[in-house]
Amino acid sequence: TASEKLSRLLLSWSASHARGQDRFQIGLTHEEIGEMIGVTRETVTRLLSEFKNRQLLTVKGATVTIRNRTGLENLAGTLA
Repeated sequence: TASEKLSRLLLSWSASHARGQDRFQIGLTHEEIGEMIGVTRETVTRLLSEFKNRQLLTVKGATVTIRNRTGLENLAGTLA
């Protein structure tokens, strides 16, 4: 699903660009993120808002902070 794809991207970005840290910078637009995971810009925007409402993450500018890594991993399907 789109939620799984975005969750996986965020977790992957955390692992590869932030050495597993929960706070990292994403220098991509919502449209570019959408192109990477095969969804529309609108879907990326909606999902990020949903993730924020579910307190999975916060976004300030280009800075993303994962607040609930386990919840994000569950969405990504990476936890059993």
